[in-house]
Parts: sequence; structure tokens; C-alpha cells
Amino acid sequence: MSDFVQRMRKTVTDYKENVLGVSEQGTYQGKPYSHILPEDKRPLNLWQGIREDAVAYFTAESISWHRDSHNLLSSQALCVNLFFPLHEELELLTGFFSSRISGLAQVKKVHFEYIGPEGTDYLREGGSRGRNRTSADIALEWDGEDGTRGVLLLEFKFTESEFGRCGGAKSNGNTDKSRCLRSKDIIRDPSEMCYLVQPKKRPYWDIILDSDGPLRTEYLALEQHCPFRYDFYQLMRNQLLAHQIEKDQQSGFARGIFGVVYHGDNDRLLRMGHPYGGERNPLTAWAGMLKQPNSFVTFTIQNLLDWIGARLPERLHDWHSFLRTKYGL
Repeated sequence: MSDFVQRMRKTVTDYKENVLGVSEQGTYQGKPYSHILPEDKRPLNLWQGIREDAVAYFTAESISWHRDSHNLLSSQALCVNLFFPLHEELELLTGFFSSRISGLAQVKKVHFEYIGPEGTDYLREGGSRGRNRTSADIALEWDGEDGTRGVLLLEFKFTESEFGRCGGAKSNGNTDKSRCLRSKDIIRDPSEMCYLVQPKKRPYWDIILDSDGPLRTEYLALEQHCPFRYDFYQLMRNQLLAHQIEKDQQSGFARGIFGVVYHGDNDRLLRMGHPYGGERNPLTAWAGMLKQPNSFVTFTIQNLLDWIGARLPERLHDWHSFLRTKYGL
């Protein structure tokens, strides 16, 4: 366990005991932990100023809470605590993102666990919002200076140590896991070499290898293993979702951009166990794999809060204080 995770466990445990007044340990996979809430106190993971409204929103939108949403270190809970109060503060979001996305004129709407326009399943995954399907933790609809519309999909990370590993590589249904370590063969014939294509029928490689796909195909075989085997799996799926939304003329969005927001002290997240092309930072490596690097943006939670803090309206003072007390932000 990293020093960062230990520090965050202590911070949220202090909040649980001293602010919430909860001393009982919660359980995860049958084991008790001090930084986890009991099941019946799961809603206390949300700021009281949004608790009822956020739960009602998830219910109305048929969004699944993550199974660990009673964990005080849940990235979904922090994401909701951070962005839900801002879904009515669109001018603040516009000011922050206008300097990060060229041509952005105004943020218009905030979505949680976004899977694309209603009725679409671009990646043929089935599932639902927040469960068994590529779901952007946050999505921002915005109007451009040129009169077009765009959407930014964001993957949100808190204490996680990586961006997800391909489930097909460890699935019991994958009877030849060694093929995941032969990147050139996978690129030459993904229908034979990738478990996600056969039998899962995922279109990931079709999109990636298409002439207008978002990735630079010459970068996909820099290592012997499949580039999505260890570190880029979530990045790949979200980038493809953004690409498909932009490509779909019926979506209403002329631009689809993907990005990552993460805790600035989480050094482990930015240090891959398996370097790619000599690069250990997954965000740097991923930007290098894209044909259009400006289709990918990154920033820290602290970047956003520092920007807002300098312009903090009085109505957000309690929210700002809550984030400091619970998370040390």
C-alpha cells in the first residue's frame, strides 16, 4: 500500500469517526475495514448538501452505484461529491475548461456515468450506465465558438493504481492467454488473436485499425504484449467511445474528446508497472498514441479546486469546506 493510500485512509477514517460519528467498521469482500461505511450508512458517503438529489438523479437515470460506493475512498463517491454541486455552476466549469479545450464557448450540461446518446451502444457491450459497459464517470456537453456542439468524457481516478487491465487476458474463457503477449500477431489478425473479438464480438479492434481510427497504429506494437493488456484498457475504451460519438452524425456532437481527472498526489497511478515504449507515465504514453493529441486532456482534482477556490461563490463555501475536511483537498 502506498504512502498516499495510507494517508487518505487515515483522513477519511477520521472524518467517518469524528464528523459522521460512525465507529462501526464496514466490510468489503467479507473483511472489515475502518475506512468503509456499514451498508446501512452508504448514503453518508455523499455530502449532505447533495445527498438526496444525487441519489434521486441516479435512480431517475437508471445509473448503478458501484459496489464499493460505501468505501470512503470510492472514486465514484468523490466524483459525485466534486461535480454534482457544480452541475448548476456552469459558468465556473466553462471558465475552467475553456482554457483546456480549444473553441469551447460554454458548458451546457453535466452527465454522470455517461454511455452516449440515448439508444446507442457504439461498442456493443450491452450492460447499462455504470455497470458492465464503458461509462464515462463525467461527461460535459458544450457549445463551441463556431456554433457546433461537443462532449467531453472524463475518467475519474482517486486512489486507484492503474487504468484497468483487459479482462479478456485473465478470463477463464480465454484458453490461450499467451496470444495476449504477441502484439504483432494481434494487430495482423485480431479476429483470431483477441478474446474480446472472438467470442465477445467487441468492435474495439475494428475501430482502432480503421483508417480513421483515433490511434496511431504504428505505436500498437512497441512492446511484445498487447498495448491494452496491462495499463491502457479503460483509456482505450473511453477514447473509442468519444471517437464514435464524434463520428456519428446523428449524435449531435461535432467533437468528442476524452480526458482524465485524477488526484495530484497519486504518484502510483502515473507510474506503470510495464513501461510502454520506454515511457512509464500512462497519460504521457497515451497522448503519444493518438493521431490527434488535442482529443485527450488531463488535469488534477487540485487544478480544478484551485481554480474554483479563487472564484468561490458564497453558496459553495460549505461544499468547499466539506472537501477539505473529508478528503484533505
